[in-house]
Amino acid sequence: MKKVNISILAGCIFMIASCHKSPEKVERDFLKRAIERIDVNREYQWIVILPGLGGHGCIQEAEVFMQQYIADRRILFVLTKISSLTILQQKTEVRIDEHPNIYVDRENRFDIPTGNRIYPCTVYMNDGKMDDYFFQCPGNNAFRILENVIALQQ
Repeated sequence: MKKVNISILAGCIFMIASCHKSPEKVERDFLKRAIERIDVNREYQWIVILPGLGGHGCIQEAEVFMQQYIADRRILFVLTKISSLTILQQKTEVRIDEHPNIYVDRENRFDIPTGNRIYPCTVYMNDGKMDDYFFQCPGNNAFRILENVIALQQ
């Protein structure tokens, strides 16, 4: 009887472990679905996701990046979980309604379901589909990398 119970337990553990997805897989699948749901224009080469929550330094860098690159129509800026658009506009001096490349995510479609939800994210696009993504977080300077890529393409 104990052998059967141990075998069943081992089988259940194996099944649960094989169904568990890595955070990277969860993020990749989630971002792909979110991008498909808002039907992103094929002209966008990058998406920059700015969450309203997170560490002051990372969010501030995202806001500065948006100020500097808001005129670049190859970039779609997604604002998600923003507590006050008015305050964001005052801080960045960017009038949201004046820029067609800003998507205000009122439905929280880009609220990434992992611990990385608090970090800004850069998504690299290829013909309207997600190619790769990086988070702006301690130890990873996604905005500097994107700035270098943009500079190479000008």
